[in-house]
Amino acid sequence: MNSSTRLDSAVFHLTPTRTRCDLFITANAKKEKIASGLLDPFLSHLKTAQDQMAKGGYSIILELQHGSDATWFTRGTVKRFVRFVSTPEILERVYTIESEISQIEEAIAIQGNNSIGTSVVESQVKSVERTEVGRLVLDTNEEKALVLYKPDAHSPEANGSTTPEGNSKVQLLKVLETRKSVLQKEQGMAFARAVAAGFDIEHIPPLMSFGECFGAFRLMDACKRFMELWKQKHETGQWIEIEAAEAMYTRSDLSVVNASGITLANVTSISHSELGLRK
Repeated sequence: MNSSTRLDSAVFHLTPTRTRCDLFITANAKKEKIASGLLDPFLSHLKTAQDQMAKGGYSIILELQHGSDATWFTRGTVKRFVRFVSTPEILERVYTIESEISQIEEAIAIQGNNSIGTSVVESQVKSVERTEVGRLVLDTNEEKALVLYKPDAHSPEANGSTTPEGNSKVQLLKVLETRKSVLQKEQGMAFARAVAAGFDIEHIPPLMSFGECFGAFRLMDACKRFMELWKQKHETGQWIEIEAAEAMYTRSDLSVVNASGITLANVTSISHSELGLRK
């Protein structure tokens, strides 16, 4: 089947213990296995699957209402959903980094206003020099340390003069700016990885429709945030120069078993008549 092939249904065939499954898609009298693995990850992402599981049985069927002509219910959409279930971070990492960037920008603004500021910096920093101008407190027990800057009331800077020791605040701002720059590049690469994994921006609306139809709420939320951030960053041109080739996954990278216990399959389609001959 092609990625754009419209499906009649997607069916999870469960094992007798109902702990593992094989996912098959059907279209135009052909059937193809596209994934296999643990059932729980799919249940946690699909309200429709949870409802059918509660009724018993050894299959879970995803299909549209009779007469529906939804163009989004395709082989490509289902495979992207499976990929998201196996690795949600492929979409979510893009906007979790944005949260870190926002915190650093807030800290930079606070420091620039000569107020008490807090910010996250990397744990490799082991010690901070104490000066007469200000005081820096570093907690190295955390994975990312919390840095506080508090100018003294009687500092030379307050009296209109500066000293070499007064550069502590400037150095802190440089650390924050450097960290922000690193995160922005990492975010661009995370976006490139998502695109390389098949989550192009034009494929996001079909995934949102899939999520709405079958109760994949985490997928819907991730797609919504991803799309909003994509629009925001492309208006500023921030991600335009990121080359997807630098972050391109190979097919083997995308099909191996991962922490979720799900394997993406690459099996040639077979017809129902052929299946009957093989029984």
